[in-house]
Amino acid sequence: MSEKNRTNPQAGDHDISIIRPALRLEDIRNRNRDNSPEKLRAVKKALRTLHTLELMAQTIYKFQITKEPSEFNRQLTAAMCNEMTHYQDYQVKLYEYGLRPGIFRSAYWLVGFAFGFGSRLLGRKAMLKTGIWAETKAVHHYGELLNRVDWDEDCRRVIEKNQADEHGHINRWRALLESL
Repeated sequence: MSEKNRTNPQAGDHDISIIRPALRLEDIRNRNRDNSPEKLRAVKKALRTLHTLELMAQTIYKFQITKEPSEFNRQLTAAMCNEMTHYQDYQVKLYEYGLRPGIFRSAYWLVGFAFGFGSRLLGRKAMLKTGIWAETKAVHHYGELLNRVDWDEDCRRVIEKNQADEHGHINRWRALLESL
């Protein structure tokens, strides 16, 4: 197994040490051509789901981070940045398909705030368990949506990379939990 995937065998060929992959101008495409209405509906529902859940995930981490200059906060900050990147990935894909984010996504910000701040009040163990729970749910959603929707190759690659990142978060939080 390569060094880049040693902590995450589920990552496959994805380098989970890269938190924010490069996005170039030529990577942006118009994807809403030649799609049936059924496919566009499925893509819309899936991308909105992923986009909204990534907002919740980044918000959980934002409200778990404290002012303490610690390795734990560094790991939370890296996870938050990674979730922000996923959120941007899905926002870009929505617009590439000529779609818009869901109008009720702010409700998931509130849920993320509740889980993030609530777990922070309960301590590091609760924070790690919350992260494991949220990321496990994310991996499950990713798997369902990868199987349910007929993605183009580029979208599938982005979604698979983001799913590998979520596996990496689970493994990181489990290792930190075991060290407590």
